Amino acid sequence: TVFGFFGVAAGRRVTSQKPGASTKTYHCFYSTALHCTSGVSFPAELRVYSPFNDSVLPDNTVAFVIAKAHFPGGIPKENVLLEASHVIPLPGDPSSDTYENSLPDSPYPFVAGLGSVPSRTETLADGVSKGFTVVSSDFVRDSMKS
Repeated sequence: TVFGFFGVAAGRRVTSQKPGASTKTYHCFYSTALHCTSGVSFPAELRVYSPFNDSVLPDNTVAFVIAKAHFPGGIPKENVLLEASHVIPLPGDPSSDTYENSLPDSPYPFVAGLGSVPSRTETLADGVSKGFTVVSSDFVRDSMKS
C-alpha cells in the first residue's frame, strides 16, 4: 500500500464493461509520479473508481491518496500502477500561484507492504544506504500482480 500526497494531471474518465455484464464501471485515470528521498522519481498512473456523475480533477491538483501499487520490472520505462481506494483532493485552486502555499510539506509517499525478501541487502550508490528486493503480490488493475 502506498499513501501520501500526489500531484495529478492529464485526468481522463474511462467506461468499462466486463464481458457478459449489463452494468458499466467508470474509472478516472491520472498521470502522477512517486518521488523518493534520494531525488529519483518514478512515473505512475493512478486509477480510481468514479461514480456515474463524477468528473476528473483539474491538472496539478494535489490529493491525499491511498492505493495498492504494482512496481513493474521495467521501471522507469513502465509506469508504476496505482489502484486507489481513496483520493481526497486538497482544497483550493490548482491554477492559483498561491495554491502550494497551503499544502502540507510532505513530498514523499509512504509504502507499507507484506512480502518476502529473497536476496541479501546491497549497498546503494550513496555508500551508506542498504537496499533489498521485496516480493509481494496484490490485486491491482483487475488481476494479481507481483
